[in-house]
Amino acid sequence: MSLVGILVASRKQRKNVLKQYLQSNTMNLKLFCFTPSSINWRRKRVTGLHQSNGRWVIGDFPFPKVVYNRCYNTDQLLIERLGAVIGINKCFNHINQFNKQEIYSNLNRWLSDYLPATVPFDKENAVQLLKVHNELYFKPCYGHQGKGVVRVEMKASGEIHMGHHYFSPEIIFQDTQQFQESIQTILGSTPYIMQEGISIQQVDDRVFDIRALVQKNENGLWSVTNLVSRIASKGSFNTSIYDKVCLSQEILGRLYSPDKADRITQSIYDISLRSAEIMDENTAYHLGEFSVDFALDKDEHAWIIELNGKPQKTLYNGISKQSAVYIRPMQYAQYLCKHRS
Repeated sequence: MSLVGILVASRKQRKNVLKQYLQSNTMNLKLFCFTPSSINWRRKRVTGLHQSNGRWVIGDFPFPKVVYNRCYNTDQLLIERLGAVIGINKCFNHINQFNKQEIYSNLNRWLSDYLPATVPFDKENAVQLLKVHNELYFKPCYGHQGKGVVRVEMKASGEIHMGHHYFSPEIIFQDTQQFQESIQTILGSTPYIMQEGISIQQVDDRVFDIRALVQKNENGLWSVTNLVSRIASKGSFNTSIYDKVCLSQEILGRLYSPDKADRITQSIYDISLRSAEIMDENTAYHLGEFSVDFALDKDEHAWIIELNGKPQKTLYNGISKQSAVYIRPMQYAQYLCKHRS
């Protein structure tokens, strides 16, 4: 029986996380959940939570054969130390906080038709880009869940409307000069990117996204597990503020003919798998899963909005028959136990 450790940020997370993967553990794996502070480097032992005879127990374990990282923005020194003990390729998703500009550069060579124009923030260039695109999104390079995202729109009158999370403006600038003088102060010192705004297709007057969950299977190969959509709250452009999560098939079936919905679905599958191949080319990453967030424009064209290195699993809780979300990482962990040095 192979020992697999799931790394989480805090002790209070251990039971909830482990419970999900234990339910899906059909492989011959012994699973336990641990935190960075529970590693005893001198003794080469790890304290972790596991289940024994149906009871939750704190155990003292040797280093696992494989580590599945569910700890966001993990200390790279920790990962290097782990790699030195268990093998450099035995910890997957060790980088799961992605740099948006770096991801864009990686993907853009091959998938430029599906990527909104994205450049590092520069206050001089911001005005020029706004004149070209009329709508821009300013995003923290290392942001997640829409935190810190600012939407800016240039109106026909010359006014510039700016807001967080919602389309309705929080600030209205009278002209580009006023905007340029203020934008740096608003964003602060955090590194930002500027992304071209897309005219997003809506359902029931609400923005929605399509999230492709891409995971490696028992053969170490990428596959798309499912497509789900978050329907944003009314008036919000941020799909992290949502009213409903459902299978994307449900929304596509409402908006398009069956043939058109199938074509869109196939296109998203193809782009997602190509994204996975490109990510694998960069040896800095060792991913077993990630998600690709898409938006559709009014012409049914799919645009990659961003990639997420730590897919939010709670999205799938209300959707039936989604156990593969939890099974696949265990299958890939078993593959690593057998195959990679």
